[in-house]
Amino acid sequence: MFDDRGPAQRRNDRSGALQRDEVKRVWVDLAIAYPRPTERPVRPVPEGVDLQSRVPGELLAWRRTTTGEWVGWVCLPVRRGEEIRYVYQYVVAAALSPREDVPDKRSHDGGRNR
Repeated sequence: MFDDRGPAQRRNDRSGALQRDEVKRVWVDLAIAYPRPTERPVRPVPEGVDLQSRVPGELLAWRRTTTGEWVGWVCLPVRRGEEIRYVYQYVVAAALSPREDVPDKRSHDGGRNR
């Protein structure tokens, strides 16, 4: 999925983690990162922590687990009711996908359409 672990990354001297020199924009599928038990019925709690949506994140580094799987060190927003908190955490690679943001039209037209 993210095979470009070349010059854009370096190994952190202290932690040994592969660390990006540039932040990589990603989508984080929280439902994959936090799977809910299928045998339990859904009980909506609007003021609860939302761990089932897809949110934009910033991939900062890759790390291998003790079982050989890749996880990303990611900054992502987590919503609880109306409150949003940004957290840094490891996320399984299966929950991450590349994100292409749509550029702001103003940055390409010289500011004519403001």
